Amino acid sequence: MSLRHDSFYDTYHGHEVDHLKIVHHELRRSHRSVIFLAGDSSLDNKYWLEERSPAVNGYERILSPAQMKQDICFWLNKAAVDRGMHHLCCLNTAIEATALSSRACGKLLEQDHFIRDHITEDDYLVVSIGGNDIALMPVLCTILNLLALSWCTPVECLKRCACACPVNSHTDLGCLDCGLLSCLLATPCGWPPGVGYFVDLFGHKVQNYVCKLVGERKPKKVIVCMIYYLDQVGRDSWADCALRGMGYDCCPWRLQAAISTIFTLATQKIQIPGTEVVGFPLFNVLDGRTSEDYVQRVEPSAQGGRKMASALMEVILTDDHLGSASCGESGSESAPHMMAMGC
Repeated sequence: MSLRHDSFYDTYHGHEVDHLKIVHHELRRSHRSVIFLAGDSSLDNKYWLEERSPAVNGYERILSPAQMKQDICFWLNKAAVDRGMHHLCCLNTAIEATALSSRACGKLLEQDHFIRDHITEDDYLVVSIGGNDIALMPVLCTILNLLALSWCTPVECLKRCACACPVNSHTDLGCLDCGLLSCLLATPCGWPPGVGYFVDLFGHKVQNYVCKLVGERKPKKVIVCMIYYLDQVGRDSWADCALRGMGYDCCPWRLQAAISTIFTLATQKIQIPGTEVVGFPLFNVLDGRTSEDYVQRVEPSAQGGRKMASALMEVILTDDHLGSASCGESGSESAPHMMAMGC
């Protein structure tokens, strides 16, 4: 069965689930393993792109005409072909303009349900989420903690003495409580002010989301990404107001230091029972200095997506990657940086 190229790519909030079912069914016929992308527009960047290439890795049998937008999914499929990994393909099940708060109160979106229902033990899951909880749809307590972290915290304090040990409440009320529960439980459990709140957001809440995606079947590997550094040079973006409010236009290194710190204290500590978890710093790939890597300062361009896909493929194909944490691994971290997390 074929799909019209334009109908497949013209949706804003991810791909339609009916289309995903068709593509997934056809890809499974010739591929043993699927890389599922989950999260937001940091992985679902198709809407922002016009560049196209001939379809590859099975998509040429599905799309009509046989072309793909040069989104991150395309570059991962091309990387699989270029490396001779003919058993491996990628399916974009991430959703533009969504956040962790979009999935509050135990909710999963349609594409999330699709992942949960179709992922297998031979597959891989790549997750990047949380950025829109800050830039696009922040709740009141997120804004307050962000102001404390981005304007009132010395960079050296973040680099040298940041710590956090919040408890995972497994409760996310999203906009219903404006983040108050997380603020009360997590903010006092971190230093400097604001760190505990964001360790809870990018650690516990991301982990709880992933656990819901893989509750039925555990994939071979889960790669949990920390957001890349945003374009520190360009302007005229929908996110300009938010970036200006965070001081990114004048002092980008402050937010960048916060991102790096939260990655160390939260993303790298995530553990999912029954599978290998790798915390991956996208900011090592897109460092904010090359505007051509971005669209609208915050979305990966075709060039940026190619760089991300190349780096992600290295992690996917590496058995013993720095930063991985398997179920039951105790780790060697010591207080105050230790924050063990499990589903």
